[in-house]
Amino acid sequence: MGGSEINLDALIENDKGNEDIKSNPEVLEIYSERHPFSLALRINNFENEAMYKKFVKNCEMTIRRSIEYKDWRNYIVDVLQINECQITHERMDEVTVEVHHHLPSLYVLVTALVNKHIEENNEFCTFDICQEAIVLHFQNRVGYVTLLKSMHEKFHNGRLDVPIEFVNGNYNKFIQEYSKFLDEGDIETIQSRLSIKEHNCAWTRNDYQAEEEKETARG
Repeated sequence: MGGSEINLDALIENDKGNEDIKSNPEVLEIYSERHPFSLALRINNFENEAMYKKFVKNCEMTIRRSIEYKDWRNYIVDVLQINECQITHERMDEVTVEVHHHLPSLYVLVTALVNKHIEENNEFCTFDICQEAIVLHFQNRVGYVTLLKSMHEKFHNGRLDVPIEFVNGNYNKFIQEYSKFLDEGDIETIQSRLSIKEHNCAWTRNDYQAEEEKETARG
C-alpha cells in the first residue's frame, strides 16, 4: 500500500526523552538509573493477604471474560448438549441455565495455581495463571454442573446441595494434583461436596420437578 514514509530521524529525536527508562528483556523488567525501584512483569509472592486476594479475583474475572472460556462453555452447551438444569431438567431454550464450577470453584482453582507457584518459588503474572486455568478446563479437569439460574443462586446462598453424581468433568485429576496447594478450609469444602449424594442430600428430584413433568406424572 502507498503512503508517506516514516521519518526515522524524527522518531529517534523524540525517543531521546525516554532514555531515562531502561529495560532488561531477559527478566522482563523496566527500571531507571535515577530511581531506586524497578518493575518486573512477574512476581513470586505478595506483600499482604489483601493483594493476594485482589490478584486471585482479577484472574478469576479475566478468565470468565476470555474468548477461550466462552468457547469452552459453548462447547459444553452446544456440542455436548449439556444444556439443561441437572436438577429440574428445564432446558436453556426455556429458561436461563448457567454452568456452575463445583469441584473446584473457579476461585479455588486459581488459588491452587497461585499457591503452587509460590510454594515452588516460580515467578508468575496474571496471564500465566489464567492460561493454566484455561488449560485445566480444556483438559477436562474441572468439575461442573448446569443449573437453573435460581438454583445457582440458591447454591451460592447455602440453600442447595448438589449431588456429586450430577457433576461432569474429571475433577479427581484436579484434586489429586492440586489439593496439596489448598488450605484446610478449601479441602473441607471439597470433601463436603464429594460427600453429597442423591440419597443423602436435603431434597428429592420431585421437589424441583419442572411443571410439565409434574403434569405428565399426574396424567
